[in-house]
Amino acid sequence: MFGKMIQLRYRKINLSVYILLSIGSISSSWVPYSAGYGADTYSKNESPFGISNGDWVAKYWNWDYSLPLDPQTNVITGLKENGCLIQKDNSMVMLADTAFGGVWNQNCTISRNEGILIPIWTGECNAGEKDCLNQPFEGLTKAARGFDLGKVKGLVKVDNFPVATLDAIDYKTNIMNNVTEVYTKQYNATVPNDSHVPNEKYGTFPAAAHGWFVFLKPLQPGNHTVYYQNSVEPTTLSGAGNSNTAQFTYHFKVE
Repeated sequence: MFGKMIQLRYRKINLSVYILLSIGSISSSWVPYSAGYGADTYSKNESPFGISNGDWVAKYWNWDYSLPLDPQTNVITGLKENGCLIQKDNSMVMLADTAFGGVWNQNCTISRNEGILIPIWTGECNAGEKDCLNQPFEGLTKAARGFDLGKVKGLVKVDNFPVATLDAIDYKTNIMNNVTEVYTKQYNATVPNDSHVPNEKYGTFPAAAHGWFVFLKPLQPGNHTVYYQNSVEPTTLSGAGNSNTAQFTYHFKVE
């Protein structure tokens, strides 16, 4: 069951087009979490801007569903080197999904009043999607978590200072510094017919998502870099298809 689900997640993007890193090169760059830097994160018990973590992740996935795939480049439309792929929603700036893979630099202008939602690794399942068709919530959330199986490592830096780290294997999390693991409640997912997510049906469906995220508090005015990376290696539970490497650097002008 999980094997089919994992294959589904990775059909949405041809990662071989733009995965440019080796897992070894990412793994060698892990550095210890530094508590001394001024960048701050929301804790798992906080509700940034009055919205729960789960509801933010639901918003995140509805943005992700809305993104089409460029048929000529097989890359998410809007994702290009030195572009600015973000979503602004109720004082939160959402950054690109690591599942897009590769090494990217983005240049954006944001407000000093906006938080930043950073995905390390996340999966979803909606009832219009192949292998999840008409599933109840229990089946949707189980499938979403199944997409995130594997040996998962993540790192987030702000202005070259580590602020968050993740090290998880299948259903066990060994290290989670300033990272929030989120299981959403059931939400409504709207999937347009040009979405990069390969649904058998398009429209609005019950959905569930899981993932590891960093909820960064607003940055001070000025120029900042937000860097995040992940490395996902397959395990017996995940199946061979569950692998990914990504490095994103966002250069922000905060006004």
